[in-house]
Amino acid sequence: MFFLLLFSIVPMLEVVWFSLLNYSFFGPHEFIGAENYRRLLSDANFWHTLMNSLLYVLVTPVLIVVSLVVALSVRDAVRSASLLRLFFFLPVITPIIVVGIMWKWIFTEETGVMNYLLSLAGIGPVSWLTDHPTNMVSVMILTVWRGFGYYMMVILAGLMLIPKEIEEAGVLDGATPFTQVVHIILPNLRPTLLFIFVVSSASAVKLFTELYVLIPGVPMNNKTLVAFLYRQSFERFDFGYGSAIAVVLFLLTAGLSYASIRMMEERS
Repeated sequence: MFFLLLFSIVPMLEVVWFSLLNYSFFGPHEFIGAENYRRLLSDANFWHTLMNSLLYVLVTPVLIVVSLVVALSVRDAVRSASLLRLFFFLPVITPIIVVGIMWKWIFTEETGVMNYLLSLAGIGPVSWLTDHPTNMVSVMILTVWRGFGYYMMVILAGLMLIPKEIEEAGVLDGATPFTQVVHIILPNLRPTLLFIFVVSSASAVKLFTELYVLIPGVPMNNKTLVAFLYRQSFERFDFGYGSAIAVVLFLLTAGLSYASIRMMEERS
């Protein structure tokens, strides 16, 4: 509790206080009340980056579906299960700089693998890294590829808690594999899927690293809220304004997490 208070609660309260100040790295600190928040409301970049962050949450259901399908496939592959788990988990532990370089090579407009494959189907080149919202789709693809291995392991842990007797009884009653997934596996995995939904939604709203390494040169209105926070705080050293963005980001993340929990509870 001491370390939680020292390294989490106190810094959070300090950020809230800084958001009420004209706090620059090079100038004096001046209390200005809610002026930073009023400034946010009239900042076009804030609204663009906020909408991009909300748009990016759409990656969450895709990530869950991919992780669930892979987890079920790995569980059924008895002989090669360990090797497959390692193979699918490798992207999670691969350094993000390496991942960014690799996916830049894949998405490059002139010589990229993705556009080459599209050309075989008669589709013209796509500006994966420059045009909006195509560049956000590129980052989503990277996020799914890099993150599904972690959530796959979480789902596998949840699958191990489902009694085998229930699935065997379903087979004896004539349940198809699809019916088993819908009526046996998914209801028993609800707590696990709730955890993944909340964590992945919060991570999506706070996206920064993937964006920073894959499309660093795009205009600010093509980026997310955390990238806007980074520019204001660590490039322009306007810590008061950056703290106001951080408070809004925290409220957005907390709100999405609460809404996700309530939605899943109502469906249970």
